[in-house]
Amino acid sequence: MPGVNPRTYFILQSLQATLLDALLPPRCAACGQPGQRWCPACQVAAPRLRLPLCRQCGEPLASRTRATLCEHCRAASPAYHGAVAWGLYGGSLQTAIQKFKFQRDSGLALVFSGLLAEAVQAQAWPLDTVVAVPLGAQRLRQRGYNQAALLARPLAARLGCRYPRRALVRVRETRPQVGLSRPERHQNMAGAFAARPEQVRNRTVLVVDDVMTSGATLDAAARALLAAGARAVYAATLARAA
Repeated sequence: MPGVNPRTYFILQSLQATLLDALLPPRCAACGQPGQRWCPACQVAAPRLRLPLCRQCGEPLASRTRATLCEHCRAASPAYHGAVAWGLYGGSLQTAIQKFKFQRDSGLALVFSGLLAEAVQAQAWPLDTVVAVPLGAQRLRQRGYNQAALLARPLAARLGCRYPRRALVRVRETRPQVGLSRPERHQNMAGAFAARPEQVRNRTVLVVDDVMTSGATLDAAARALLAAGARAVYAATLARAA
């Protein structure tokens, strides 16, 4: 549904998920119990981020520190103005994300978007536009969909924001980030994205991905959006790797 606005898309996806659940009752993406796509018990059991957090990238800080920025943000400030994640990548959250990422469960995207919307709204950022981190062409062909886009579109509807589908594009294929050091991750992602000025100029943009590790991907995306004239860029992910 490429031309459908976020709110209409959200309603259509919700109706589709309801019909599918009636025909084929879902099982929890983490524990497999029937009844819900990610059950309340698994949500409660999911590892969460502990305060205090870095005020820019959202990384947990040492419990007794007086610092407001982590060592990485003090050394090299990321381009995004703030970042939030719903939880830590592990346990029931990791299991559910893996199913979402590789089995195209749009109903699970609706569940995740609701949880992430609450986390984003708690930040009180003045957002008006939501974009998804785009996949490389090869990976998109292999998987058939972009899980970040599945999450970002209903999130935009929940936040009352625009969702311009091609506002952020990947212009360079990159190596997989797994196994790379933090500096290598940033080098790998440098210049990987471009943004369309007509879509983001003077906009306050939220860039969405499923998992944040070093923040290199989100930093590269934010730099592209700011270069295209975005007023400010924030980042949101379902999980943050420890």
